[in-house]
Amino acid sequence: MAGKDNLRPPRSTEEARKWGQKGGIASGAARRAKKDARETARLFLDLPAAAQLDENLEKLGIASLDRTNLMGIIARLALKAQSGDVHASRLLLELSGDLQKNNAENNLSVNFNNDKQDVVIYIPDNGREDS
Repeated sequence: MAGKDNLRPPRSTEEARKWGQKGGIASGAARRAKKDARETARLFLDLPAAAQLDENLEKLGIASLDRTNLMGIIARLALKAQSGDVHASRLLLELSGDLQKNNAENNLSVNFNNDKQDVVIYIPDNGREDS
């Protein structure tokens, strides 16, 4: 680990306690900042779609109460996936809960419920990171 040589042990239990307290305070501040960011993002995503986005969602047949910014993002993601964008397809399947990691085989599987039978598609992991 980088910088491990620069670490020095605390000289006393009192000093260790003081460092721990500072770390706890900083950790709490970071957690609150992340929570605020999540709440702000959720607030924006739940807002009703405006103007052009609302019209586009209406053309897609989305009910007026469901036309939110989040629905617009997911609709755009679905359209990209339908046009062949593999990353959009993977993200959409992950969001829907239909894509699960099969750790034993290091593969991904997609589960679809068909009226007659369950269809499972295995997608091998090629080792590349998603971007």
